[in-house]
Amino acid sequence: MRKTITSLLFAAAASMSAFAGNVCSLQGVEYTVDTLFHNQVGPGTTQTSLWLRNASTLDALRVFYTTMDMTNPYLSLRGVCATDNLAGNERISAMAQRKSKPGERYFIGVNGDFFYTSGTTARGVSTVGTPVGSTIVDGVIYRARNNATLYKNLVVDTEGRLYINPFFFSGSIVAENGSKATIGGINTSSNESAASNQNKVTIYNHLHYGSTNQNNGYEVAAVLVEGEKFETAKPFKLKIVGTPSNAGDMLVPEDTYVIHGHGSAASFVQNLKDGDVVTVNFTWTYNGQSVEPYQIVSGNPKILEDGVTLQSEADRGDANSRQPRAAIGYSDDGKKAYFMVVDGRSPISSGVRTTWLADIMHYAGATEAVNMDGGGSAVLYTSTLGIRNKPSDGSERADGNAFYVVSSAPDDDAIASIRFVDFALKSPKFGVYTPKFYGYNQYGMLVSQDVKGVKLSCDEALGHIIGDTTFYADGTAREGRLTATYNGVSVSETVMIIDAVDAINITNDSIITDSYKEYPVAVQTLVGENYMSISPLALTWKSTDESVVTIGEHTGVLKGLRNGSAQVVGTLGEVCDTMLVNVEIPTSRVMPIDPNLDVATWKFSQTGGKNVIVAAAGDGIDYTYTGASGRSPKIVLTKTLRLWSLPDALRIRVNPGEAPVKNFVLGLRTNGGSMSYQTITPEAITPNEELVIEVPTSSWCDPTDMGNYPITLSSIQLNMNASTTDKVYEMHFTGLETVYLDVPDAPVVKGDVNGDGVVNVSDVTSLINKILGMAEIADEKCDINGDGIINVSDVTALITMIL
Repeated sequence: MRKTITSLLFAAAASMSAFAGNVCSLQGVEYTVDTLFHNQVGPGTTQTSLWLRNASTLDALRVFYTTMDMTNPYLSLRGVCATDNLAGNERISAMAQRKSKPGERYFIGVNGDFFYTSGTTARGVSTVGTPVGSTIVDGVIYRARNNATLYKNLVVDTEGRLYINPFFFSGSIVAENGSKATIGGINTSSNESAASNQNKVTIYNHLHYGSTNQNNGYEVAAVLVEGEKFETAKPFKLKIVGTPSNAGDMLVPEDTYVIHGHGSAASFVQNLKDGDVVTVNFTWTYNGQSVEPYQIVSGNPKILEDGVTLQSEADRGDANSRQPRAAIGYSDDGKKAYFMVVDGRSPISSGVRTTWLADIMHYAGATEAVNMDGGGSAVLYTSTLGIRNKPSDGSERADGNAFYVVSSAPDDDAIASIRFVDFALKSPKFGVYTPKFYGYNQYGMLVSQDVKGVKLSCDEALGHIIGDTTFYADGTAREGRLTATYNGVSVSETVMIIDAVDAINITNDSIITDSYKEYPVAVQTLVGENYMSISPLALTWKSTDESVVTIGEHTGVLKGLRNGSAQVVGTLGEVCDTMLVNVEIPTSRVMPIDPNLDVATWKFSQTGGKNVIVAAAGDGIDYTYTGASGRSPKIVLTKTLRLWSLPDALRIRVNPGEAPVKNFVLGLRTNGGSMSYQTITPEAITPNEELVIEVPTSSWCDPTDMGNYPITLSSIQLNMNASTTDKVYEMHFTGLETVYLDVPDAPVVKGDVNGDGVVNVSDVTSLINKILGMAEIADEKCDINGDGIINVSDVTALITMIL
């Protein structure tokens, strides 16, 4: 039986000095840091996975983040709203795939703002998915709100500069006659409890649920003056279309805007006339600083400022509880950006407070950061490697909006460089390592997760290479370089050889073997938290019963000697493991799968036939039925049969008589595996002639994997053409057998026509069937009198021999 373990061929190194130290302090509590993954995933972009552990509390955290070099000419940061509307839910991966196109690949993403989880408008339109804070995507304002005291804005301005601050939104609208009003928001309620929008103008576009959803004040439609653009922070002009109305909930068609006046601002709107032109100007300010935003996504609270964790925000909302969390940040005046998710609500990651999240962001390199929506929404997406964290919902949640890293590099599938998937390599002595490689195009985009054709080389003192692809750590050096070459491009990694291991695991708890095959025991060793293959040469071996199975003390190669069971024990230093070996030796090249067959232990079912009669015929079955109508006619023989030892093939011999057989379907299962149905359609089926169906084990599973044994046969199904109604059909399953190719052919015993080792009347039956053309048996078995002709004289000679 195969052990249930994660079999990663090489262990990630426990720390990586190039990426900060191996200790991270979370509000004064120290956690050791293991870097589980670090690699490039796109132009100027790396993804890192960390494992943080506290030795005294046994607390653990899983951290996933990306680092983007925003000086890379191909990179930009862009937001997306689900379904490209203010309301709506969509998975982060689905948004990325929908928006991506050649020259515009959304290849890294993180969840965005908190969003409405319930609600409808007066017209019954769902508001679910609406971001709580201000939102701008590619210069289009989805929402502008004056709730910056609660929700902080991550802003990318029109020059690509980054800011994280509570920017205050405001604006002015001026009519041609000089009258004016203050603008309090875009696509938000005009009568919010805060005074931010009361007695002010709110502007709505078609992204806002299709209508204003307001029932107070005055509203009037407007369109952009020809040549004008709806700017985020520059003046522009709108022309009034129609007459102001106080009916409320005005529809907002595409390319149209609705100006809504609330309180004292209602009179400003009421006095506008069809054809009037108004000038609109928005501002976004914080502490005297103004920005012209091109992207805005909002979060709460701001957690990191100038490299210092913000303690003052820790008491707001659930900031002080441990949850799955997400953050966006930057450093070096926005030259580097960071997306991060810390998992929570799981046995392997307990979640973090926002102050802890800030400390981890600072550990990763950020100096400014804001907390985004968390819980089940917290997701870090990569287009090539998928979702990197384990969302607490169990799968990716549909969110209201998201923030992405977008590459404008041309699409190019040609591999220009490679990297080891494992960023740092440790191996025990005699470790066996077959590395995988990522392939990147000329722009640095990951285009292959498993590059083939890479050739390895290494320092001679470190070990040697097997078949160009596998490193074997059998050298004397404790450290050296492993080099990989692909199409003339090479990359190297340092390999460290370690003496002690934490544990070893023989891959299988138990195996079946015979006396013909030799089996080198498969072993894995634990390095850090991962398993890797190790040569059995590294261990010392012994068998608990050498009369049943022997094993090389220093080779780990075992061989069965006789039927029975014994344990083999492998020891490496202070650790050891055992495996049960069951020896099952085939007695002949072909063996019945159900010796002394009893039809009462089988189940028989048929459609397209009736009056079924079954009888045992030696190790086979005689099957008789009467034709009848039926849909999808078939015959099914069912019994769970554990196949002996290590069969090379399953063989079924059947004489169908005149039954209209189309094909055969065998239900087979490896040890611990799922059912595999193998369909065999013979090229031709001749009535009243024996047909041999053979299914090699190698055709449906790996026969060298000892964990696949024992194999079980569960059913034999014959799919039929229509039988003639009321016609009686006789079928003879003359052999249900397993084949063992390592077993030598038994010497031919004169008279043993059917090869069962006994000369008796059943051999007479087999000989007669041979003469009548109903069985395929070698001529040398049937020429009993030795005259070179097989006929009734041989039957007489055989009867004489038996008597």
